[in-house]
Amino acid sequence: MRKIVTFLCITICLPLVANSADWFESNTPLTQAHQFLLDDDLDSMFGSVVEVYQQNDSRSIQEHLNNLLLHSLEVDCGKGLDNKRLPDWIETASLRRTNIQSPGRDMYNVTISIKSKKEIENIVFKRWVDKPLSTDSEFAITEPNNQENDSKIYQKRYNLNSRVPMGLYRLDVTASDQETWSSWVVLVDSKAKQVVRWQSKDQWSVEKNALLNENCPLPSLTVALYDYVDGNYNEVWSRSYESDYPTSFEPRNITPERYVLAVSMTNQRWQGQILIEQSQIISKTYDVSVED
Repeated sequence: MRKIVTFLCITICLPLVANSADWFESNTPLTQAHQFLLDDDLDSMFGSVVEVYQQNDSRSIQEHLNNLLLHSLEVDCGKGLDNKRLPDWIETASLRRTNIQSPGRDMYNVTISIKSKKEIENIVFKRWVDKPLSTDSEFAITEPNNQENDSKIYQKRYNLNSRVPMGLYRLDVTASDQETWSSWVVLVDSKAKQVVRWQSKDQWSVEKNALLNENCPLPSLTVALYDYVDGNYNEVWSRSYESDYPTSFEPRNITPERYVLAVSMTNQRWQGQILIEQSQIISKTYDVSVED
């Protein structure tokens, strides 16, 4: 593994070496990030990556750091990035980037989910330096299904006009008692290893673009059916699969009506204890007839 990481580090260093003859002789956050990766010190590497972003966020540097982080995911899918633990009042934290592809239109959003024992007053996710992600956002609270667990899930969703770019972001969570938790988040730009495409009215295909990272969970495929009532989409039926993905939808015991059929493929990684998800959703109208 060390030989592979060494080769990868040298490979992605080459463009910078061409521009700076004394690159290997310098001691900068960028060279330190490479050295930390060679030493399998992912936490320190992540800290150096954040520092580089704070000092220089040019396109060439962004692409360089993006490649470095993608290579680091081959070690443990990002679990070693940022060893800071969540506070005891936050049980889980996740971030999902979603691209919804419907006929003639693409929609994008970023959703932050915090499962907390405390009441959450606000969740803010912004790009460095202090750039709001979007003015179009929604805040929602989900009550627990288990009466023995008083934790709630708090979600902040940002609706976007385009895909959120790679780079350095800041996540801030404020509880009702004004206690706060913050974390740097670095989003990478990577081509999804598996995607879904429509084949016909009720059939789709799963295309594999690259080998999966064996240290990451298998991509999850979800098939869902929604009806549209009073301006809201309500889930009628859904099922998720982590293997043996289906490629068609066969409705059973569903009232004949016009619905929206959505098929999603979600890839997961970590940044320390924060779960990072990338989800692609394809959707289209779907008529369930009496014959179906």
